[in-house]
Amino acid sequence: MVRRASSIAFKITMVYAVTSILWILLSDRVLHYFISDPVSVITIEIVKGWLFVGITAVLLYRLIFQHMKIIVESEQKLQEKHEETMLAYEELIAQEEELKQQFDEILNREEQVSRRNECLYALHEASLILVQEYKVQDPFAIVVSKMMALSGAQFGYIYLLDKNDMLMKSKVIDGFSVDEIKTSVKKGEGLIGQVWKNEETLVIDHYHKWEDRLTGHPYNLLRTAIGLPLKAGGEVIGVFSMNYTEHHVFDKEERLMLDSFAELASIALVNLLLHEELQTSQKRNQALIDALPDSIFQLDQHGTLLDYKKGKELEWAIDMQGRIGEKIETFLLPEYSSILMDNIEKTLLTGVTQVFEYQQIEQGVLKYQEIRILKSGINEVIAIAREITTRKELECKLQYYALHDKVTGLYNRSYFEEKIQQLSDSCQVPIGIIMCDIDGLKLVNDTFGHQAGDELLMSAVKIIESCLSAKDEIARVGGDEFAILLPNKDQIEVENVCHKIRECVSQFRKDNLKIPMSISLGIGLRSQPEQSLYEVFKIADDNMYREKLHSSQSIRSSIVQTLAKALEARDFVTSGHADRLQYLIVELAMAIGLSDSRLSDLRLFGRFHDIGKVGIPDEILFKPGRLTDSEFEIMKRHCEIGYRIAQSSGELAPIADWILKHQEWWNGQGYPLGIKGEAIPLACRILSIVDAYDAMTNERPYRDAICHDDAIAEIERCVGTQFDPNLVEIFKNIVAKTLDLGAERHQVIMREIAATNHQLIDTTKEC
Repeated sequence: MVRRASSIAFKITMVYAVTSILWILLSDRVLHYFISDPVSVITIEIVKGWLFVGITAVLLYRLIFQHMKIIVESEQKLQEKHEETMLAYEELIAQEEELKQQFDEILNREEQVSRRNECLYALHEASLILVQEYKVQDPFAIVVSKMMALSGAQFGYIYLLDKNDMLMKSKVIDGFSVDEIKTSVKKGEGLIGQVWKNEETLVIDHYHKWEDRLTGHPYNLLRTAIGLPLKAGGEVIGVFSMNYTEHHVFDKEERLMLDSFAELASIALVNLLLHEELQTSQKRNQALIDALPDSIFQLDQHGTLLDYKKGKELEWAIDMQGRIGEKIETFLLPEYSSILMDNIEKTLLTGVTQVFEYQQIEQGVLKYQEIRILKSGINEVIAIAREITTRKELECKLQYYALHDKVTGLYNRSYFEEKIQQLSDSCQVPIGIIMCDIDGLKLVNDTFGHQAGDELLMSAVKIIESCLSAKDEIARVGGDEFAILLPNKDQIEVENVCHKIRECVSQFRKDNLKIPMSISLGIGLRSQPEQSLYEVFKIADDNMYREKLHSSQSIRSSIVQTLAKALEARDFVTSGHADRLQYLIVELAMAIGLSDSRLSDLRLFGRFHDIGKVGIPDEILFKPGRLTDSEFEIMKRHCEIGYRIAQSSGELAPIADWILKHQEWWNGQGYPLGIKGEAIPLACRILSIVDAYDAMTNERPYRDAICHDDAIAEIERCVGTQFDPNLVEIFKNIVAKTLDLGAERHQVIMREIAATNHQLIDTTKEC
């Protein structure tokens, strides 16, 4: 710009100088050429000078104006360019600021990327550790330490849920001392409990001011804390937490990293639990496999033995371990290998387990084996071989017992009904049915015991079987009932069988006096093909029950008489115990004003009140020492046994209730019902005093007798507890009078009582 201004000035100066020189030279020459007058010349020179000034002024003005115009225009252009330049400069400044911001953003992004890379690397390391390890403590401790280092936390821990105690228990602790923190937390307690309760991440910015914080030295140091739930199947199974002693702000990347770690830890925990369950299951399965008595073979589709596990019970004559890699056809019999290959093919084709059995004779003994073929791969199967000889024998036994009675060995009711169904569907005639019932079997079981009842039962079976032919079939269809099927026998032949049975039973009664046997019989006959065999069975059953009604009372009376003889065979009875009781009972009854019509029942009561003791074992009945609790419980049963015997006998039925209650005490401490006071029948209260006195004053196989005075003293001691107080005083007077009668008079009375007893027994037999 300066150079341009200097150039313009130089041009103007040069124009002025040239014009001036030309004017002076030319004007003077022209003037002197045309004018010679000096005055005119001077005047003209003055005019010429002013004219030069005017001309030069105009010329200079023109030049300067033009050049100034050019300068102004240049300045305007320059100003415009300056403004443009300033705008461009401002744009450059703005672009510079924008570039600076972009640069700052790039730096920030680089930091974020670096942070994210650190987080991703930490998560990658954590994932490798958690995936590769299956222990809780070590891998999680390493990962917690890494998370703390990355986040700048001073404390970190993981709590896992104990479902049995419903507590969160510490598994990983870093930074804390185990003695300083709570190792188990309830739901809602502290940070761990709150995360567990709410099932979501919880951040506490001012932990030391938080109302729900745990108290104590380490917790008072904390300023910021975060807890993240570890979930499995939507349920919280643990909590991961980190704590800071200074205020800490969690940025987005850090929160994402911690959330990702929580998800990763949750997956690892689930995998860990599944792994532990798998290991437990594998150990259990291996233990089961080891405990199995079966032999296990692994085979391919061609029957090649791939592996073998020896069974504990099933022994093979072949060394199977040495046969691995060989085909089964090389070491098994052709028929067995063929069956096995067929089942292998079916298993691989259908995927359904194939089961088959085979048998073989080993050392003269028939053995059974069961083979199960299971698909274990595309072209592989597992064959499980099991020894089932015992099972087959048991099945045979079960089949036998399903159709046979266990006690007698006869066919049972199931077989009988099945046989009737078969015969009903046929048109076979004639077919006879005989129903048999052993009279009084329940009474024998209740009194002499089930062993005696079984003996009576087997004796009856032998008698019945001895009267049948080989084609006849007998079945036990009830406890004391038997049914006999007699195919191809008419009415006369069936009746002949019944006659034979009755004759054999009669002979048995003559030969066996211990327990009388009686069998009631009823017959039915199918004579027409269309007649239902079930109807025939019902007819035979009805006929049998009609005969049983006629004979039941007489057989029961016979059994009762047999029991009475068994009672008399006891040591304490042969000494006159029953006779003395009858005498004293009658005397006491007459003293309190009982009518004569009651005396006969009282005599029976005195004689048979202990009839139930025939069902008590002698080792308990005559035990010298004190009975044990269990022995005494057996002894107490004699009241109920006697009650059932009396109910089964028409002549003893009136005193059955007395027999049941004769061991009751006045204060209710007796047995079997525990009744007391006047609720006890009068006859029982009389007997208890008389029986106790006679038992104490007479010898027993298990103790010596005591004197009269001591016996009376003992009875007086038990007044109000065991004995009726009112009856004791009357009894004392009766006993005193009896002693005053003298031995000779007493013997006469006893003989009269004995004669009365024999007459009573004869009357009973007639009944």
